[in-house]
Amino acid sequence: MRVSLKPTYDQNNGWHEILPPPKEARVLTGDLVADYAVIGAGYSGLACARRLAELDPGASVILIEGGRIGNNAAGRSSGFAIDHAHNIRAKSFASDVDHAKQQVGLNRAGLDYLTETIDAFNIDCDWRLEGKYHAAASTKGEKMLDHFAESLDAIDEDYSRHDASDLKAVFGSGFYRSAVHAPHSYLVQPAALVRGLADTMPENVSVFEDSMVDDFDFGPPHVIRTARGSVKANILVLANNGFVEGFGMFTKHLIPMITWGSMTRELTDAELERLGGIDSYGIIAAHPAGTSVRRTERRILIRNIFSYSRRSTIVGRPLETAHKTHRKSFLNRYPMLADVPFEYTWGGALSLTRNGAPVFGELRDNVYGTVVHNGVGIARGTISGKLLAEKINGIDSDLRQLMEVKDRPSRNFPEPFNSWGVKMNARWRRQQAGIEE
Repeated sequence: MRVSLKPTYDQNNGWHEILPPPKEARVLTGDLVADYAVIGAGYSGLACARRLAELDPGASVILIEGGRIGNNAAGRSSGFAIDHAHNIRAKSFASDVDHAKQQVGLNRAGLDYLTETIDAFNIDCDWRLEGKYHAAASTKGEKMLDHFAESLDAIDEDYSRHDASDLKAVFGSGFYRSAVHAPHSYLVQPAALVRGLADTMPENVSVFEDSMVDDFDFGPPHVIRTARGSVKANILVLANNGFVEGFGMFTKHLIPMITWGSMTRELTDAELERLGGIDSYGIIAAHPAGTSVRRTERRILIRNIFSYSRRSTIVGRPLETAHKTHRKSFLNRYPMLADVPFEYTWGGALSLTRNGAPVFGELRDNVYGTVVHNGVGIARGTISGKLLAEKINGIDSDLRQLMEVKDRPSRNFPEPFNSWGVKMNARWRRQQAGIEE
């Protein structure tokens, strides 16, 4: 069978481009045999491959990435490793208190596993326990913050409230009226994190990059083929997010999206003085369609705009539209930096489901999958990959049971109604966001 959907990559991903050039890619060549083959070196694939190797040290594990690790979707996020609901929804995420607490527990288990790995191998990725600010710039946004605080109260979560003067001192910007700070999330350089995770794999894991899978035969044994080689494995793990559709799985059940980000060039000392504030923070807009902001030591990242893309295309007119929108959002927040240009604008693939359900478990005989984390990829992707490896090796736990009780993704509406609906919803949400965008 031919793979019908593949990711595309450009060289505009700021997180990846500001790092030192990676070492030469190890490309899959020749015909190899392994006990496990994992496709996709994002957070799920990296965690699954590592855990398989830990649990079965005598086995061989092959991890395959179609592009360069760090320039894939995992390295194109805003770098928020979050523990609970990222966006404030009209319906409280704490409406089911026990369920909400369980989901926070899953996410924190993923963050703990990442922290242990980062510490054990001294991975240099600017991993910071700084929390995140949910910030409002309008009266409507402040009402949404109140609902968010009520949700946090319902699940006994820590937070603090901040007024405009507090935020001016932190952000340097006077754009925001108030914020809720949730302290238990991490900020990270995402491209550096996934590179570091790949470089510190156990000895029985072989990592291959620039090795796009072109076709496959389901077994077992399963055979996957690239332009220059093949792998035969008894157990196949699909950790390639929405691109799982290219393997004939969950077609017409996933909603492929592109999220867009722009990053400034490095700020000069004079510009940093003009800006003020602290040198690292993460802001989530009060409205779910609003703008996320990351400040690193010398750069600012703006993220907004979600585009529906059936082929996960990250070039052309949507890129130009995103750049223009990001520029407006940047100037609204940082008018004192009006002369600072963006150095990079890029998109990253993301898949959602209508009912919010992920994919986890055995998909067919000895084919396992962990994909579609609905925007919570760093924490949830990591813990689901770890738990899937444990499932494959027959290890049960309360956390694994939580992953397995989730519903399967619901079927999309027929085309063209599905794509129309997604696009209309995105447009309506942007309008509702108003100044929060």
